[in-house]
Amino acid sequence: MSTNSARATYQHQSTIHRRTRSAIMDAARALLSESGISGTNMIEIADRAQVSRASLYNHFRDKGEVFVALVETELERISTLALVAQSRSEALYLISREISEHQGLQKALKTDGDIMANVLSASDHKIWVEIYSQLAKIFATDVVGVGLVLRWLMGQVTAPLSQEHSRQQADRLAAIL
Repeated sequence: MSTNSARATYQHQSTIHRRTRSAIMDAARALLSESGISGTNMIEIADRAQVSRASLYNHFRDKGEVFVALVETELERISTLALVAQSRSEALYLISREISEHQGLQKALKTDGDIMANVLSASDHKIWVEIYSQLAKIFATDVVGVGLVLRWLMGQVTAPLSQEHSRQQADRLAAIL
């Protein structure tokens, strides 16, 4: 096999891998919004993603891994939005709206309160390290500032804000930072 042929094969496989993973994330996001975490299973994720169960298990060991990957994907998406915001206030507002309007998050709170309580209190999980890192990068602030932003956002997970309140509180918090 020539070098060019091997490179083309690798690129093709890489493209398939990305498409499969993207389909799995889209399916998991939709199912989370419809059924919550405990109401979703691996078979439903594979069926909704239109991938074989073997493909799903090649990417993820279990449903927990799928949902951790989904959180990472959502974190990356929301962080990207916030990083291009014109101001700290706008970045805070954008993140607030994403949390307050997230259908999957709201469904998980209604159907999986015990799981969500564990997730929200597991500060040693790698996701929390990444959230902290992203907030520090977005707001270029110290530990105290990131802690303040994080606590404000965590409150919105369980008590989503209206657009008006998101804007008012984002402006106040940005002034403090």
